[in-house]
Amino acid sequence: MSTRTTEYLQSLVRELSKMNSETEWVEFKCNNKDPERIAKYISGLSNSATLWEKPKGYLVWGIDNDTHEIVGTDFDYRNMKKGNEELEAWLSRMMNPRINFKFYEVSMDDNFKVILAEIPCAENEPTKYQSNAYIRVGTNLKPLMEYQEKEAELWRMFDNTLYELRIASSNKTEDETVMLLNYSEYYDKLELPIPRSRDKVLEDLQNEKFIKKNDAGNWDITNLGALMIGKDLKKFENLSRRSVRVIWYKNNTRLEAVREKEFVSGYAIAYEDIIQYIMTIIPQEEVIVESTRKSVLSFPEIAIRELLANTMIHQSLEQRGTNPMVEIFSDRIEFSNAGSPLVSIERIVDTVPVSRNENMAGFMHKCGICEERGSGFDKIVAATSHNEMLAPRIENQNNQFTKVVLFAKVPFNITTKEDRIRTCYMQACLAYVNFSAISNADIREIFGLSDKDKVKISRVIKDTIEKGLIKPLDPNTAPRYMKYIPYWA
Repeated sequence: MSTRTTEYLQSLVRELSKMNSETEWVEFKCNNKDPERIAKYISGLSNSATLWEKPKGYLVWGIDNDTHEIVGTDFDYRNMKKGNEELEAWLSRMMNPRINFKFYEVSMDDNFKVILAEIPCAENEPTKYQSNAYIRVGTNLKPLMEYQEKEAELWRMFDNTLYELRIASSNKTEDETVMLLNYSEYYDKLELPIPRSRDKVLEDLQNEKFIKKNDAGNWDITNLGALMIGKDLKKFENLSRRSVRVIWYKNNTRLEAVREKEFVSGYAIAYEDIIQYIMTIIPQEEVIVESTRKSVLSFPEIAIRELLANTMIHQSLEQRGTNPMVEIFSDRIEFSNAGSPLVSIERIVDTVPVSRNENMAGFMHKCGICEERGSGFDKIVAATSHNEMLAPRIENQNNQFTKVVLFAKVPFNITTKEDRIRTCYMQACLAYVNFSAISNADIREIFGLSDKDKVKISRVIKDTIEKGLIKPLDPNTAPRYMKYIPYWA
């Protein structure tokens, strides 16, 4: 939990004292010292904060419940006990699941002492005292089980909680907020002029769900804001492992890395820098085209762009363990991110698009980085086939990580049977979503083969059929005119 300054706590107490008496995520007590009652309120305020879409609930000693005047309290939580156990330790033990609530002692004007309990909202299940969950109903504290509609709504809230909109950094002043977020790049990406008024800048960032006002009148930066336009993700504790790493290896193994670079800016800002960095690293060859010498890249840029965007957008942000990563070898590029694929690998070309992070996808679409309609993998397969390359390989690693391997062009004779079957199937999927079907000639073209290699491709097609991945469009067609479609078509 972030450190709370005296100024922040005093401002928070004043703001809370202005709240309506019916605010269900704030409770005022002058001198209530009953541990069990306090435990029930912690449960109720945690659950009510979730229902009201507040990151915190508050239990305050020293504010009159009727007038909301700051009157002070003699409540001393540090020296209170439940049995032989200190109050704070007992309360923590009795909460299920345990939540990181925090007591603060705040010195106000006229030497009034206020005690503030800051209570995190329930995130994945109702917060309970022992085995019972509570809820605020108006100004009353009630067992949650007596209000089935509220309980059902609370569970819906858990299902709909978006990691993108949780708080990455809290209680920032205007100056601190604009120092942490690269708002000038935000306007540049959207091709808009930078407003002269800071209030307008903050309003725009708030409308994008990048920031929001907190209970103390300052600003909270959301995960979405930090991940999209943060100047340095290392400055956001829970996002320090979300920056993109690019590792360049000398050969085809991980035994010797030439260089490693981490891009710590938000994704919308770092995206073009990462692309340009990758394009300067990947192998190139000189070819003569119409008497002109040209450099030809080993990998199509459009495929790299789409795969990098997918790696950023479709990662599981809550899953720990690794950064989004791009690993560059002489014969392939591997893109990996936390989280298993959201759709069946076999149906990745034709399936209706699904995104783990809808708000990220939406903003990156506004910036022109990705397309929300989900044609990204179509473009990747089209680009690889156009360049006579194998179709990318997609791996689901223990339902925890996704890896996509983009291969450089290799001679047909050194490709594996698995590579050939995958490429044939992916091409059939791409053709089908474009209202077409593949033929022997289409597959020969992808592998860079001539008419004399029909037999080789017939073997590939036969293997793909035997694998159950494609089927004849019309089984009664003469062999030389036969076309093929995916098995699911």
